[in-house]
Amino acid sequence: MNIHWELILDIARNVGLIGVTAYVSTRLPAVRRALAYSHYRLYDKIILALVFGAFSALGNYIGIPVVGALANTRIVGPIAGGLLGGPLVGVGAGILGAIPRYLIGGYTVAASVLANIMAGLISGYVYNKYGPTRLTLKIALLTAFFCELNLKIWILVLSKPFEKAWELEKIIGIPTIIANSLAVGLFFYIVRDVFREQQKVQAQSAQQAIRLIQQTTELLHEGLNAKTAFKIANILRTETKAAAVAITDNEKVLGFVGIGDDHHAANSHILTQATQQAIHSRNTLIFNSRAEIGCPDPLCPLTSVIEAPLIVDGQVQGVLKLYKAHDEVITGYEAELIQGIADFLGLLLDRHSLGEQKMMRAQAEYNMLKAQVNPHFLFNTLGTIRALVRTSPEQARARIKDLSDFLRRTLEHGQDLTRLSEELEIVRSYIRLEQARFGDRIQVREEIPDSLLECYLPVFSLQPIVENAIKHGLSSKRDGGVLAIRIYESGDFLHMEVNDDGVGIPLPRLRDIRRFDGISSRDAAGAGIGLNNVHKRIQARFGPQFGIQIDSREGGGTTVKVLLPVLRKEEMAD
Repeated sequence: MNIHWELILDIARNVGLIGVTAYVSTRLPAVRRALAYSHYRLYDKIILALVFGAFSALGNYIGIPVVGALANTRIVGPIAGGLLGGPLVGVGAGILGAIPRYLIGGYTVAASVLANIMAGLISGYVYNKYGPTRLTLKIALLTAFFCELNLKIWILVLSKPFEKAWELEKIIGIPTIIANSLAVGLFFYIVRDVFREQQKVQAQSAQQAIRLIQQTTELLHEGLNAKTAFKIANILRTETKAAAVAITDNEKVLGFVGIGDDHHAANSHILTQATQQAIHSRNTLIFNSRAEIGCPDPLCPLTSVIEAPLIVDGQVQGVLKLYKAHDEVITGYEAELIQGIADFLGLLLDRHSLGEQKMMRAQAEYNMLKAQVNPHFLFNTLGTIRALVRTSPEQARARIKDLSDFLRRTLEHGQDLTRLSEELEIVRSYIRLEQARFGDRIQVREEIPDSLLECYLPVFSLQPIVENAIKHGLSSKRDGGVLAIRIYESGDFLHMEVNDDGVGIPLPRLRDIRRFDGISSRDAAGAGIGLNNVHKRIQARFGPQFGIQIDSREGGGTTVKVLLPVLRKEEMAD
């Protein structure tokens, strides 16, 4: 009886090692992708097979000799691999774990090798049957129990002499079934629990970022000044629970909220060396000591800071700063959050700066269209992303990237012409954001030859047309519809057609839009403002023979055709 308890204690120690290994494995990118249920490549599966195969191989060498055989945790690797990565990972891990077992030898070698590979196959089958999202701890335990039972059966069937195999299983059978089943359960639980906690933190982080974006978006319409800086700093400190938050321009403190405001006062000159370094380096910097911060006040309670420059039109216009006290350090999450908020504030300031420049440019309406992001679109998109955060963090992150790309492109300053491929990028970002909101109600078809992707066209000559089709055509239709984008070359002309089978445009309203006189377009409930702008810019650049043609029938959809000259890089050089 003593040998049973010693055996159980030895196996328990091995199980503890498995638990530590499970936690360490959650650091691997391939494991993270598998647990996130995101698309992962054959390369990732090979990495997972190697990882779990190493677990299995290690189990051979920490085995406990009993009656000329080994009581070990070798089978845990292929079972865990199959449950977390599928049949390829499970079988691969089983084979890798079986190789050293074969080299060790012994009268149970054939059964051990066969059962190890079968364990990966069985657990992989369970993975395919239930899918990664429906696997539970109970299913993992039952799978491990069945695989261990399968091992015992093969040992009794294949091992000679039978009496010796039977004596072995009388000693180790029940302890190893229980211990290895619990080991698989522990492994499965630790890996899933760690990742779910990380997902929860990511979801909470995304929600916090969205709240901050929503609260700060409206504040920067009048630019960055002492009033808006104080309000934004107050919002950030409330959300992050930081010791202090400050916003500066390149010379003085615009807004400071928190401890230390007796000497880090608003409208005072910048005191810290850290801020000067951030301005000059143009990079986000983290300082985790008073000496590094460089505040001249010896009694300053602030002990760490992240300094994130506000980049506007390629230039540093100020710094966003988050402070901590009591020797607390800046965490990675806080660094990412402040960096993201600083980038977003920079975009908003860029938008404001562009708004001021529009008044001094001849093409004021074009610049307005380029800089304008409809507030309703922005808030609806943020609301959609916020809902996705709870149900699908991966999709939420993808849509946040689309929104960031869309805002970046709409706020960029550059040449008036862009490649078709670049124009399509912003169109597709916009469409994905609207599809996240309307779902399957918006279907998109594209017919665009690759040979035309390097052609040049005026910036924002396609996106406003697509936006009008969705906003005024498809979104108003209960069941949605199809948006078709067709671009083709005919002779020296580039034809772009955007067709929707939406609600169409009433004839009186269509007549107003077709005038392209600006006033009638604005009177048409906003449906023609973007089209009028695109039409006028095309004609101003290329002549009256080019521009937009609109065909629509109430209840029968709308087609917008754009005629442009074919411009490629070599033709522009000429």
